[in-house]
Amino acid sequence: MSVVVVGASGAVGSLVVSGLVERGMAVRATSRTPQTLSLPSDVKVFAADLNEPASFEPALAGADRVFLYADLEDPGALVAQLVRSGIRDVVLLSSSAVTLPGASDDFNGSRFLRVERAIEASGLGYTFLRPGGFASNAARWSWSVKGESAVPLPYPEAVQVPIHEADIADVALVALTGDTLRGAKPLLTGPERLTLREQVATIGEVIGRTVSVIEQTEAESVAMLSQYVPEVWVRQIVKDWREAVGAEPAVSGEYARIMGRAGRTFREWVGDHVELFR
Repeated sequence: MSVVVVGASGAVGSLVVSGLVERGMAVRATSRTPQTLSLPSDVKVFAADLNEPASFEPALAGADRVFLYADLEDPGALVAQLVRSGIRDVVLLSSSAVTLPGASDDFNGSRFLRVERAIEASGLGYTFLRPGGFASNAARWSWSVKGESAVPLPYPEAVQVPIHEADIADVALVALTGDTLRGAKPLLTGPERLTLREQVATIGEVIGRTVSVIEQTEAESVAMLSQYVPEVWVRQIVKDWREAVGAEPAVSGEYARIMGRAGRTFREWVGDHVELFR
């Protein structure tokens, strides 16, 4: 069986590639800039652009399944290309945002919902992975942890259930190498609720020094984040934090059910990426 990984340079996609190779699968990876990919030598790499669906034709020819991350205003043409190429199943990296009230009108929810709906309407087999907030979002704090042993935040009591990217890749690999998750839409979260303040403290504990929170106003946070994050994302990030204060987000048991073991903790994520903060 041959699998095409679209988004092979991403945190999840790169782990999916390595996991498939370890399982002896025939793997193809696509990128707009394939020369920048650092992948195992037996992975076939193709140049392809999500905005030009026909560019995927060589990569898709004769393949069976696709791991897909796609942020497109109109995903219909890409999905049609998958169908024309004879793809049987798509494992989509979607988002838990599609399950929230008003998802169709929400920036984050709507962009994933468009792709889900296009795939469902196509008749392709599918698995929609719906992870919540990534633990890797804490990487945004690396500069301030390194330089100031502090993290500026407007809503430090915002509650999240951060998931390790390796947990998402684990479930993707189950879906790509078998049929048990065909038609499933697993909600994936980490194993524990943590406030942003608790996440900051955990980073400090792992690196062996105190890391504090510097409380900001929302306006100060927007101004700071806007220096290196697109405005539409800044507003989404701050909105999510604001709405998560005092919340009790779901702690999903889907990872444990599928994998037969507990998901990785935020502390484990920090340990796996400790070089970001030292």
